[in-house]
Amino acid sequence: MTSDQVLPEFQAVDGAAFQAIVAGEHPAILRGFVRHWPAVRRALASPEDLCGYLMECDSGAPVDALLAGPQEQGRLFYSAGMKGFNFVRRKLPLSAVIEQLARYSQFADPPSVAVQSALLDECAPRFAREHMLPFLDAAVRPRIWLGNTITTPAHVDQSHNLACVVAGRRRFTLFPPDQVGNLYIGPLDFAPTPTPISMVDFAQPDHARFPRFRQALAHALVADLVPGDALFIPTLWWHHVQSHGMLNMLVNYWWQASAAVDVFDSMVACMQALGALPPAQRRAWAALFGHYVFDPAHPGAHIDPHARGVLSGARPSGPAP
Repeated sequence: MTSDQVLPEFQAVDGAAFQAIVAGEHPAILRGFVRHWPAVRRALASPEDLCGYLMECDSGAPVDALLAGPQEQGRLFYSAGMKGFNFVRRKLPLSAVIEQLARYSQFADPPSVAVQSALLDECAPRFAREHMLPFLDAAVRPRIWLGNTITTPAHVDQSHNLACVVAGRRRFTLFPPDQVGNLYIGPLDFAPTPTPISMVDFAQPDHARFPRFRQALAHALVADLVPGDALFIPTLWWHHVQSHGMLNMLVNYWWQASAAVDVFDSMVACMQALGALPPAQRRAWAALFGHYVFDPAHPGAHIDPHARGVLSGARPSGPAP
């Protein structure tokens, strides 16, 4: 799953380089970005070393743990008939999940276990203190993703995402936002992840059912990460994530460029309000949205600034049309 496009890679990233990467709004690999972290050094020494350290850091606070049977081959998805999901959720301390992973590491065909998006300052505050990332605002809270072999279908985040691999190998397959129509996204309000997912099984794509997926693959960017590497994913870039091995750990950070309203909910509200209108009216609204929301020129540039009203905050002033 590759294209002619190349995913940029950076070495020895400092603060200025990091800010430039973020401002570029394009995915980028940061090789060795967190290789100096104590947890990465422990993971490279042995899985047992890392697990022992995590258990020492465990506060006992419950985390959201997922368990999927071996027949699912690690892919988090819907159950048959899309009436539920193909995994169960449990609330467990981090140490209990680690004990599960250690037990399943002895199985020839183990179940899949995953801790997803647990706040480190709650479940492992010592870890959070000992693994600070100075390039981000201190208010950005790190999250832990821990498990064995897991596949999370392609989805988007409404924030920038910095994903730092601590243990194991991870493959991210990324698509630009405009590939949404070629990824066959499932229900907007019912998904196994916090945001909607692609219905395509990337391991065995059904091209008869999802013919435009081939077009998405022509735009795919692949990032293969090892311990110490990081990946910057801009807002609304689709990413399909595969973790490999008996112990895989990632720490990620989500942050927004500005404290905006929930844009996804706004989109759903607009979809519900406009979807039943006649085609001519939908086209008319599309023209208004294009002018007032998406056109790079400021829609009120021709109005005296003191009289712009709600247009004052539309976006930075640009040339008059």
